Amino acid sequence: MTAFSDDVDPRIPAVPIRDDTARIREDFLVLAAHEIRTPVTSLLLQLQLTKRMSQQEPEKTPAWAAAMLAVFDRQLGRLARLCDDMFQARHGGQAHGAPTREPVELVALIREVVATAVAHRPAACGAISVAAEGPVIGWWDRSHLERMAFHLIKNALTFGEGKPISIEVRATRARARLIVRDRGMGIAREDQERIFARFERAVPVERFGGLGLGLYIAHVAARAHGGAIRVESELGCGAAFIVDLPLAPRRPQRVRAARRSSLVPPHARRGRGAGGARPPELPLGAHLKLAQVKQVHQRLLRAH
Repeated sequence: MTAFSDDVDPRIPAVPIRDDTARIREDFLVLAAHEIRTPVTSLLLQLQLTKRMSQQEPEKTPAWAAAMLAVFDRQLGRLARLCDDMFQARHGGQAHGAPTREPVELVALIREVVATAVAHRPAACGAISVAAEGPVIGWWDRSHLERMAFHLIKNALTFGEGKPISIEVRATRARARLIVRDRGMGIAREDQERIFARFERAVPVERFGGLGLGLYIAHVAARAHGGAIRVESELGCGAAFIVDLPLAPRRPQRVRAARRSSLVPPHARRGRGAGGARPPELPLGAHLKLAQVKQVHQRLLRAH
């Protein structure tokens, strides 16, 4: 009979159970994503070929076949996005690299993402409204923003309890703001910070599916652009997810310092003498006379 001992071998380093569990979960996600992505990619290629053939000869394609192809397209796209989310979670938001910036019109992008989300949930057609005073253009990564907006809208559809969802896009001189508001179950105050972390959920798994990655991916996308995301919510009163994004990337610190230095006149840029001491200050009378000379010089230039 095998004997078991409660003693722990001191030669074996202790590993925190939580950290080890998180690592195992991340490794499993990567493995699962690889295994799923390969057949999904093959099926997507076959689907695109079939759709192209049906479009070339629509008279030979029955209506029921076209409807089935549309369903296949939606579900395979869902699986492909799920694989991308798994990779994103494992690599801490770096799976897709740094943002590739280009001019992006945010209002048009949001309308496209809404159409995609509604295509996956036909029952939500007409439940989402988009309000904007005009175009909002910034230097962003289109794919990152599409992913962020999709997860925010999907989150609103999942927890909005079938009630209307409103999306607002507006801009100031330097920033754009996106607000996705639902009127569903809401989020408790103690859960409002942790829901942006990986695998965190504020609802029971038995009732709602998902991996707990959508809000984390939205948070990573906003942060990668120098922006931020937050939520305003109360239980039973819905939730509003607010994203603030700079319209243009910030210059690196050394670039800003070099630009400020280039704006300083050469005599002021020298600043200090050979021994590190400041040059002597001019008396007040000399400053006044110098100002008078500059005024006369400017009048002469205007006269000529």
